[in-house]
Amino acid sequence: MAEKTGFSRRDLKEPDEFFSTFGRTVAWCKENRLKAVVGAISAVAVVALALGTRAYLQWDESRATLDLWPTLNRAQELLGSPVEADTSQLVTVEQFLQNHLIMHPNTRANVYSLYYLGSIAFFRGNPDLAIRQFQAGISTGKDAGILGYLLRQGIASSLEAKGDFAAAAVAYRDAGAVAETEMKTQSRLGEARVLGLAGKKAEAAALYRMILKDTPETPFRELVEIQLAQAE
Repeated sequence: MAEKTGFSRRDLKEPDEFFSTFGRTVAWCKENRLKAVVGAISAVAVVALALGTRAYLQWDESRATLDLWPTLNRAQELLGSPVEADTSQLVTVEQFLQNHLIMHPNTRANVYSLYYLGSIAFFRGNPDLAIRQFQAGISTGKDAGILGYLLRQGIASSLEAKGDFAAAAVAYRDAGAVAETEMKTQSRLGEARVLGLAGKKAEAAALYRMILKDTPETPFRELVEIQLAQAE
């Protein structure tokens, strides 16, 4: 009696179908060798290009950051001590940052360059140029984290310096929307301040009260209370 294998006729037929299909594929490749080789090379090239581009972008980001960091530290020192800031040194920093934008396009390091270029323009009393630089930083789409807040806060401060208090209030509100708690308090303080300067004392007072309610332990509490008393 023949031993039952447990395989159906369909199961036994499937390998034949596989080998037939494989055989037809091999035959086609022999007849169309050039097309097959070109197709295979093209497929590998697409994958290699994608991986190579990703590796290059990661390398370029790292190189851009390494090149930029010493200059950013110097810019921060100069802008942090404006009384002692040497104009010629600021010019050198500014030129480096401008060249860095050209040498490393579409990198996150560019956002830092644009922020500091905006800060230098603000320091020099050119709020319009500062606003353009800060807006350019946001437009890159790479303004994640603290940079997103700093760029928006820079726009708000520049608008305030121009005397455009209504627009500054909106800009401070936008900065607060992307800020952490303590930074949000600073944005609210800025918004309340320009509302007061715009003659909207009731709105300013309401905002000062909101700050005291939401962040009662804020280190700015004494300042907020003084500003609130003046607005009422």
